[in-house]
Amino acid sequence: MVSIPSFEQLKEMCGSDEIKECFKFLFIQEEAENQGCITKVTEWCEGVRQKIVKFAELIEEGRSFSDFDVPAMDGMECLLEAQARNGVVLQALVGLLDALREAKPEKHRHVLVMEVHD
Repeated sequence: MVSIPSFEQLKEMCGSDEIKECFKFLFIQEEAENQGCITKVTEWCEGVRQKIVKFAELIEEGRSFSDFDVPAMDGMECLLEAQARNGVVLQALVGLLDALREAKPEKHRHVLVMEVHD
């Protein structure tokens, strides 16, 4: 879990005793953290998309397996379940990415509000 500093810690971190500087420092950090999360979640989305494509290729290739090959059929069933779960995971990540992107202008506005006081 992320540790949020106290105002005394913020004063030390930003090198100022002015509360507006503390807020500005905090909001700049928030904005940067949000951007970092967007980058990371975008990478995760791409990784899951690549996995979905590869699993789809494996599923197509596996259609040629004999129905009498029990281990192959069990493996295919598991592969289909995994593919379905990958889709659910991708949807969740896309939802998270949307929320992070929606927060971006708000976080930037917080920084601008504090810059007005400069």
